[in-house]
Amino acid sequence: MRVFAKPNLLNDYHLLSYDELDSTNEEARRLAEGGGAHGAVIWAKRQTAGRGRMGRLWVSAEGNLFCSILLAPHCDQPTAAQLSFVTAVAAIDTLKPIIPDGGELTCKWPNDILLDGKKIGGILLESFETADINPGQDHMVRWVVVGLGINIDSCPENTDIPATYLKDAGVEIISAKIVLSRFIHHFITEYDVWAKKGFAPIRKKWMAHAFREGKPIEVRLPKETFTGIFEGIDPSGQLLLKPKGGKRMAISAGDVFW
Repeated sequence: MRVFAKPNLLNDYHLLSYDELDSTNEEARRLAEGGGAHGAVIWAKRQTAGRGRMGRLWVSAEGNLFCSILLAPHCDQPTAAQLSFVTAVAAIDTLKPIIPDGGELTCKWPNDILLDGKKIGGILLESFETADINPGQDHMVRWVVVGLGINIDSCPENTDIPATYLKDAGVEIISAKIVLSRFIHHFITEYDVWAKKGFAPIRKKWMAHAFREGKPIEVRLPKETFTGIFEGIDPSGQLLLKPKGGKRMAISAGDVFW
């Protein structure tokens, strides 16, 4: 089901800039609870309590990009989850023109951006409701926060997945402010496509940059691990895995390794 409250216009988006926050996602939540509006872009130069998926620490060194967008898509939970892919393709479009020739940008399911197989960006999607939700619409997601981190000046060490950053890749004249400006431009475009045409065109663009399509991967869930060939994502965004000698399966959440 797809229900949108209003068109998504350029002037819906507005920037709120901070020298330091605990977390841009948390600030977006506080903004929503205090009467904020769709399209608020929260940017912090530093985070003291940045986090990734599953509550993992997100190292937030100054010079990198940390931002969140507060959205009111007025859609059900499975549809809202597609915003992770909207964000990923916008991030790819942001970085592609500035990556030196030969560098390969890919999307790793469900929420990572890789450069030459190393993590350069991550996405954290969170949804919640506030007290003003309309009666009889309990199945609808009132707010979605899209958090994005991109490594520009540095990256963490000793991570499960090797990391990299733009300047190490040879991108010299760049800043978090420039990357943010370009990302918001592309996000507005992709969000509008998603809102008007659905997930299909977003899925097509994401698959054009899918990491390890047709190759073996390992998918770790909280209580079990599956291995097989990555066969892309289905029309809802679930990962498609073909285990050796088994039937293809769809996985809605997990961590991918290789």
